[in-house]
Amino acid sequence: DALRFSADSLLGLIDNILDLSKIEAGELTFENKIFNLQQLIQSLQRAFQFRLREKPISVVMDFDERIEFMLIGDPTRLNQILTNLMGNASKFTQRGTIGVRAKLLKDHPHSYDIQFSVHDTGIGIPKEKIDIIFENFKQADLATTRRFGGTGLGLTIVKEITEMQGGNIRVESEPDQGSTFIVEIPFQKSETKNRELPIDIHTENILSPEQLSKLSILVVEDNDMNQKLISKILNIWKCKFEIARNGLESLEKSKLIKYDIILMDIHMPEMDGVEATLQIRTDKTNLNVKTPIIALTAAALLEEKNRALEAGMDAFLTKPFSPKKLQQIIAEVLFEYKDKKSDQKLSKDNDTSEVSVDFSYLYEFSNGDKNFVIEMVNTFMRESPGQIKEMESALLKDDLETIRKNAHRLKPNYMMLGMSAQQEIALKLEKNIAQKTATKAEIETAINRLKRETQTAYQLLSNKIMEL
Repeated sequence: DALRFSADSLLGLIDNILDLSKIEAGELTFENKIFNLQQLIQSLQRAFQFRLREKPISVVMDFDERIEFMLIGDPTRLNQILTNLMGNASKFTQRGTIGVRAKLLKDHPHSYDIQFSVHDTGIGIPKEKIDIIFENFKQADLATTRRFGGTGLGLTIVKEITEMQGGNIRVESEPDQGSTFIVEIPFQKSETKNRELPIDIHTENILSPEQLSKLSILVVEDNDMNQKLISKILNIWKCKFEIARNGLESLEKSKLIKYDIILMDIHMPEMDGVEATLQIRTDKTNLNVKTPIIALTAAALLEEKNRALEAGMDAFLTKPFSPKKLQQIIAEVLFEYKDKKSDQKLSKDNDTSEVSVDFSYLYEFSNGDKNFVIEMVNTFMRESPGQIKEMESALLKDDLETIRKNAHRLKPNYMMLGMSAQQEIALKLEKNIAQKTATKAEIETAINRLKRETQTAYQLLSNKIMEL
């Protein structure tokens, strides 16, 4: 227990510093997906009630019923904000109540403005100290730091993450009267309504014990302690697994057995994980040429992550990690891989992909602003011909990097306009060039398809704008 507490404390500090570094470098990313807000808050309540079971503290939740449960936004970042604030509330409260309220501020046609109030009956904050608590490494005073611990980074990160999502945060507090942190964030509405949802809907991809037990995993790891740690997790899950001590061993094993997942350490003797992944991905005779590969590393640097992903890895997990985090990453990769296989099969069976456009994303993003939608469409119609022409010219010069960069730029543009088939072509083109698995003929075919289908889309886009 003592070791786990120390490790969790250190990991929390490292996570905070990494988040702060990402924020300052402009590298922090946000998801935009459907999630169940009420379930997220209920899970938070249950988690803290269990955590505080030894304290005379009640954890309460209040949810405004005018809010539809299903929203579009980043549930991970919202959970990070609320968990941090609830963590502070529980730390500075010895008895009484802590809780979170979700209140509807404004109901727009395509979005909600929601206010989250995290309140407690704790020690409170003097008025003259309120302005400094959101600064890096600052707490209300040294006595607070000595008594309760902490780094003074949590509120800084909460403030930054909130404001990066178009929200704001403030605090109301009196010494010995408790505190209330008020966070206001906009969220897009989802077309999925509460009544259409099963009661036990999950906010994240998870795997059942039965699904876990059916997995076949190759663990590529040279460190003995890490091997034992991962083996313990996988034994609890009752899944089949093998261990390779370096990249060379992983290559040999990957040629003999088809695995569901490969967990690949990056830094190893003989051959590192990046080189091993490149060889697996470029050897079409390898049984695991398309198997999802998750990078494992203790060096959580952006350059390291980019290097792993460019080699063909599918996800990135920083050591040390919890069993829950490992399961989440595996589930996300497997669900994504399942979807990709389905998409690839459809694409193979129907090479003349249908061209369609859809402004739903742009409407959701802009709260129904027609002028914004028209501006985005006009920008696409102005810039995409030059990007495709640049790819055609680069192909004549065998300049694959220029083709890859333009495919990368076109990919999100297709997504915003609902051109999913073309988005998939651009995605595969970018990925196959990066992994060096595409022939010149395949690249030429992809560029020609993008040119032909994008030109078809221009007329569809023009007609759709005329209808606005």
